[in-house]
Amino acid sequence: MEKENAMATLIIGGTRGLGFEIGVLLAKRGSRVFTTGRSQRAIEGFTTVELPVNEKVAELQARLDTIVSELPHIDLLVFAAGFGEQGTIDELSDEHVLAMINVGLVLPALLLQRILKKQGGLKGLIAITSTSQWIPRKKEPVYTGVKAGLAMLANSVSLDSRVKKTLVVGPAGMDTGFWAGSGRDTAGMLSPQFVAKEVFKLWNEKFVYRLARILRDPPRVEVLEAR
Repeated sequence: MEKENAMATLIIGGTRGLGFEIGVLLAKRGSRVFTTGRSQRAIEGFTTVELPVNEKVAELQARLDTIVSELPHIDLLVFAAGFGEQGTIDELSDEHVLAMINVGLVLPALLLQRILKKQGGLKGLIAITSTSQWIPRKKEPVYTGVKAGLAMLANSVSLDSRVKKTLVVGPAGMDTGFWAGSGRDTAGMLSPQFVAKEVFKLWNEKFVYRLARILRDPPRVEVLEAR
């Protein structure tokens, strides 16, 4: 298959961590991989797309308009971006609250909206959430809410016949740059390489919608819902 005719994948949050590892596996299968992320490093085999995300929604809207208009037809959208700040709800700054919501919920909603308007359909959607979507945490009220919201967004979008296949995966904590500077002990956390391989296995099975989580101690996959 010529590269120009290969499946095109857009990975949000794909320049490092789990998103990057998923991109590597997809590229090995021949997919053209377009990726965004906070890191702007060049990645062999990937086309990096600049997408700054902050509390200014108008800037995000304008940038998404440009990205979607300039990219080719996207077959698979992988949403693996994450941003988190710890603190009780009154300890979090407005900027951090808005950034978490924009990165984890506003961005995927606006992006899906624009892709469907342009293309009229989407062959596949992979939404990476977190086990935090099921576990309330005093110091992560917004982060857990955003992850739960992303899962429900993807589930609801899967009911639209124009979206052919949707996978929602909530992994437990992974040893990635997400924790840099947090002081969090990452020993015993899942490796992004392991999680990416499990996501890839789940994706390559036949379904319309699937919800799964990837746990540790011991590392394992649990499929919670499928149709």
